[in-house]
Amino acid sequence: MRAPIVMVLSALAALAGCALKTPFTQSEVVEQALPASTHIPAAWQADARAGSVVDGWLKAFQDPLLEAIVAEAIANNLDLRQAAERVRIAQQQLLLVGAQLAPQIDGQLGAKSLRDKDQGNSFNSTLAYVGVAWEIDLWGRLRAQRAVAEAAFEASALDYANARQSLAGLVAKTWYLAIETRQLVQLSEQAVRVFEDLLRLVDIRFSAGKDSELNVVDVRAQLETAQSDLEGARQAAGDARRALEILLGRYPGAELAVASSFPRLPSVVGAGAPAALLERRPDIVAAERAVLAAFRQQEAAELALLPDFSLSLAGGRLGDNLLSLLRLNPWLAAAGIGVSIPIYEGGALRAQIEIANAQQAQAVAHYGALMLDAFREAEAALANEQFLARRIPFQDRAVVDRTAAVRIATVQYRAGMRDLLWVAQLQSAEIQSQAIAIKLRATRGANRIRLYLALGRSFDATPAVAAALPPARPSRDDQEQATTTAQ
Repeated sequence: MRAPIVMVLSALAALAGCALKTPFTQSEVVEQALPASTHIPAAWQADARAGSVVDGWLKAFQDPLLEAIVAEAIANNLDLRQAAERVRIAQQQLLLVGAQLAPQIDGQLGAKSLRDKDQGNSFNSTLAYVGVAWEIDLWGRLRAQRAVAEAAFEASALDYANARQSLAGLVAKTWYLAIETRQLVQLSEQAVRVFEDLLRLVDIRFSAGKDSELNVVDVRAQLETAQSDLEGARQAAGDARRALEILLGRYPGAELAVASSFPRLPSVVGAGAPAALLERRPDIVAAERAVLAAFRQQEAAELALLPDFSLSLAGGRLGDNLLSLLRLNPWLAAAGIGVSIPIYEGGALRAQIEIANAQQAQAVAHYGALMLDAFREAEAALANEQFLARRIPFQDRAVVDRTAAVRIATVQYRAGMRDLLWVAQLQSAEIQSQAIAIKLRATRGANRIRLYLALGRSFDATPAVAAALPPARPSRDDQEQATTTAQ
């Protein structure tokens, strides 16, 4: 009787190594995800600049203050901390699913004493028991579930890496915004002083009978408007500081010290090829892992239709008075093989397969949508880089000309050749032109950061995807080939 059991166990153990289905390659997933008419070009349409994408964009700004606040945000940001805990949860879930492949061993110890008061006798019993249960993964269902958890863990790690890169980019963009709002406050303060000087001048001329009351009232209104704009600029500056402090994990008291000038904009480097985004951007690689998880989930759902095999072994010692009277050996051992065959589930298993198929199609569609959105972000950032580079010199020259026009008009007004309303309008246009120049520089800095993120450039020297994924493990075929070579 023992020999057939051993033969069956050996056969089951040998069959338990059946390989899982080969998943889709990246090119196959891309082909499924994108419409048939959509093709990834070899170069960017907005900018065909050659060159590889280089990591470490944060140091390229050469701004120690910016580096310091990014480091503080990485260390203290609460949203990033939540993302890190999600990775830890996914890792433990992988261990839980993987534990199902291993035998489950439990033990039991016990002792009991019963005393008969009338007879004055004591009856003692003892129990020492060890049991082993193992579900033999004959078809690979458990291994498919473990592969689901493994892909989910890798996707979670990639989501964390993406959150880390996004946080660095958001901090840098908010830093630019904070500097912009500070410069706009300074410009608003300058506007108030300009209209105060202009109001004093028109008051003097009005007292001398050389100007009208209309000009006095109009300039006073413009001064009050400038004072209102100054309060609005201060409000925006406080909001920008508070937003930055929240990212750093600080109390939002608008007390953060902000630089007075923008960081030096790094020189533009290579943008790489559009297809490189599929390997460099952690959000896209995470979506690819989600497709793999859905593929394995669909495989596990199909394998659930097949019978499950389990093995149980038990042994121990049971000693009590009854066994002693019967002169039975208190040492016991048992072995068994179980088979669970799904016969009728009311369509539940088929429904699970359909759900898994739909989830896989949904994951593929999400992957395609994310790819197209990533290409849009990169193309838009590359195009805006060129537009802003051409636009800013025009705006700078406009500021110079506006300043010259105000100076000439003021001289002519003092000489009685120009009306004050003309001077006030030119003064307002000069201030507005200066504000546009400030905003354009802030926009260009923020667009440069968006470009780095869109191209998958890491803010530090370590590529985001490489840092998130564990080292590649050799496949079973590679292991067998290595073993054969060593022999």
